[in-house]
Amino acid sequence: MIKSRKELFDNLICEVGICTKCLNIKAEKNDKSLYNVYKDFNVGRCIPSIWTDWYNRLDAKIMVIGQDWGPYEDMLKLNKQYMLDKREDNWYKLIESEKSMTKKKLTKFLVDSSKGKISNIDNVFITNAIMCARSGTNYRGDNINLKYSTCACSNYLKRQIDIVDPKVIVTLGYYPLLALSNIFGFTVESNLTKTIENNPVIKVDNYIIVPAFHPAAQISLERQTKQYKKIWDNM
Repeated sequence: MIKSRKELFDNLICEVGICTKCLNIKAEKNDKSLYNVYKDFNVGRCIPSIWTDWYNRLDAKIMVIGQDWGPYEDMLKLNKQYMLDKREDNWYKLIESEKSMTKKKLTKFLVDSSKGKISNIDNVFITNAIMCARSGTNYRGDNINLKYSTCACSNYLKRQIDIVDPKVIVTLGYYPLLALSNIFGFTVESNLTKTIENNPVIKVDNYIIVPAFHPAAQISLERQTKQYKKIWDNM
């Protein structure tokens, strides 16, 4: 019997919830590392973060892959608010109260570059190269072993791609692109800027990969917009 996308994603979340690959990995700069937010299946399957409403995005044509979910404490607060009231209007209320400049910039780049095709990012599937959240409140991401955890999560990311089957995959920053290079077997340069200059669009299997700068990167608006337009050129 063929399983639905939702059933496949349920299975994936269950497996991620018992994953211990990064549990004993020593953090690079302090004693705080990663937290598996999927240990509680009911929380993990709903929203790991205010960034995304996973189960309503499983048929998205655009997948955006970031580095990781960010600090766990922020996610936990938002999860609790959503678990108490799962109505759609509460979802949007939480979105409006969310203060992430990264999400605001990502929304702006995607909407502006679409030239009217979208007015928000509701129908974009958003995930990360590293499935777990960071412990502590370090927003820079330097309190985790990025290369190790990116490789450890590659199988989970590949399965998300298989389930959603997007047309275009957008990577935000270097490590999400590195994850895809491990999955699909293509090479990337050690410098993201050079990669984007030499390979602004990567075609592999049935997917179009658009490597983009992180929305919060100190990159000119012109350069950011130019790369995000590649998404819509290939839709």
